[in-house]
Amino acid sequence: MTVIPSKLSKWLVVAAFLLPSFIGFLLFVLIPMFATIGLAFTDYSGGFTAEWIGLKNFQIAFSSPEFINALINTVKFTVVTVVAQIILGFVFAVLLNRKMFGRNFFRAVIFLPVVLSMVAISLVFMIILHPDKGPVNNFLISLGLGRVPWLTSPATALLTIVLVTIWQSFGYYMVLFLSGLQSINPELYEAADIDGANKWKQLLHITIPMLSPTTFFCIIMAIINSFKVFDPVFVMTGGQLGGGPAGSTTVLVFDIFQNAFAHYRMGYASAESVILLAFVLAVTIIQYRGQQKWVTYE
Repeated sequence: MTVIPSKLSKWLVVAAFLLPSFIGFLLFVLIPMFATIGLAFTDYSGGFTAEWIGLKNFQIAFSSPEFINALINTVKFTVVTVVAQIILGFVFAVLLNRKMFGRNFFRAVIFLPVVLSMVAISLVFMIILHPDKGPVNNFLISLGLGRVPWLTSPATALLTIVLVTIWQSFGYYMVLFLSGLQSINPELYEAADIDGANKWKQLLHITIPMLSPTTFFCIIMAIINSFKVFDPVFVMTGGQLGGGPAGSTTVLVFDIFQNAFAHYRMGYASAESVILLAFVLAVTIIQYRGQQKWVTYE
């Protein structure tokens, strides 16, 4: 009987645990990613044939009003949601980190939307914000105000989706900030009290600098999640052929979906996916290199 060396047997055990996850990563992430990059340089529209067309898809994208509109909408959505999520997450984390009655209840209530399905949330808000029968507009009418075309006007549709997304997700960043706050050494605040620093100065000179690694992580995650937003746009503004009134809510991922599965321009959609990847990667690299100026790890 062959005896397996102890070191080799340990590696075999590790491999046995890692192999299922690695196979899933290989089949559903790595191979599709490289396939998408390859298809971006072809005119593939389904089937078994594709012609190599080089950078033509990228040229079409950057000269397309629809793509530019989707890119602008994505940037707008990202800027507003990231700023609001980080600020709200930080503010509520600071408030609910104090000793107060019912703070665990409020933490749970704020975090609850995070674990709910975005599709279900979008369907509920479609009913709540219905232009004629929605309770929000009925309440506004009872106050003598007019109806607001939440999801039916180019001026308000994207903002409505932004507000719903912020409400659903800022609790996630609150929990991250809470974990960061609880890891700050209490002796720093005690020393600040002895030196006569008030709560505002402690917030500015202790809390915010010590939370900078958490803030950096939250910003990166918020940017990535905002760039890949899809569910609320699809559900709340028209489904497969939607994108909001006059394309006002068409974001990059939704435009990719439309081109790939509604118009069967899969090569062009792959090129859009590569552009989206490049944007997210560029923003992440810029943030990563810039962290040395404001992130404190000690």
